[in-house]
Amino acid sequence: MVEKCYSCLICGYKGLIQNPLYKGEYQKTFDICPCCGFEFGYSEDHDVRLGFIVTPDHLIEAAFQLYRKQWLESGMVIAHPEDIPEELKNGNCLKFEVLLKQLKKLNLDIENFEISGF
Repeated sequence: MVEKCYSCLICGYKGLIQNPLYKGEYQKTFDICPCCGFEFGYSEDHDVRLGFIVTPDHLIEAAFQLYRKQWLESGMVIAHPEDIPEELKNGNCLKFEVLLKQLKKLNLDIENFEISGF
């Protein structure tokens, strides 16, 4: 049986066991993306500095954007490289062309990203 995987809302990697969206609404699954390391239900409250102990629902997308920005600026280091296929990696980081494909799947305007070093 092939397990269905869902896309990460941060980096677009299709490797989540549980869908972080239910009927279009965000849900805290506590699933961890093997690519960017975001834990849905934890990281938005603890890994992103928004000035809140718990991120209000109306700021979830802002938390996603900030975490994504932090991950990109830190070099796109893969959180769990053992779970990512070799062809997607450049050492311990995600290949740039793979990143672009993943972000496009999220319908993000990649022209708005400033990613240096590539």
